[in-house]
Amino acid sequence: MSETVKDGPEVTGQPVLVLDFGTLACEETTASKFNKSGCEIRSGKLTEIGQLVGIRLADMEQMIKGRVEKVEDGSVYVSFKVEDKSQVEKRREPRKSVSIPAWVSGHKSDDGVRCDIVDASKSGCRLSSTGLEVLPENIKLQIAGLDMPVKGEIVWRNSSFAGVKLTWQFANDGDNTETRIKPPDLAGKAGVKDKAKSNSSGFGVKRRKGPD
Repeated sequence: MSETVKDGPEVTGQPVLVLDFGTLACEETTASKFNKSGCEIRSGKLTEIGQLVGIRLADMEQMIKGRVEKVEDGSVYVSFKVEDKSQVEKRREPRKSVSIPAWVSGHKSDDGVRCDIVDASKSGCRLSSTGLEVLPENIKLQIAGLDMPVKGEIVWRNSSFAGVKLTWQFANDGDNTETRIKPPDLAGKAGVKDKAKSNSSGFGVKRRKGPD
């Protein structure tokens, strides 16, 4: 776990990308009080105690898995001490309706199809697109807003939809040191429009020009 955060002085104002595993929505923000046990982030989107999140630093190849412990006045306290879910708990995970553009391709290829993620849970999602029948069973999914692809396995499919089991890898899950794959350009594939470099972060996430 050479990339995990070590004990030492607390890091403040660290840019991070936060992924909500329940909805697959990404948020760019900052972290403070960052150490190997957890951190504090600023967020108006994470509101549920126990919410499972992934936190990515710009200089790390993998995300750190965390769980929301406390929410207070826009400050979200995240613990990196997260126990694995059992298969029974995974089957009971609620699925949430979402609409997220993505690009899905074979595990070892960037050739694929544009799709939309139409529902999501912590361990999987459902894709909507045409051409899903030609994809191999083992795929990688590039989600708009996340600058690293996620491996997955198609567990069922038809002419319009596919159910995918996602395989997340975390810096604090063991000694997984897999090299990050350069994602395909989503500008022409997943419906994400290009913006000037000054309006983009180091994570490839578009910054908003104004408040919601």
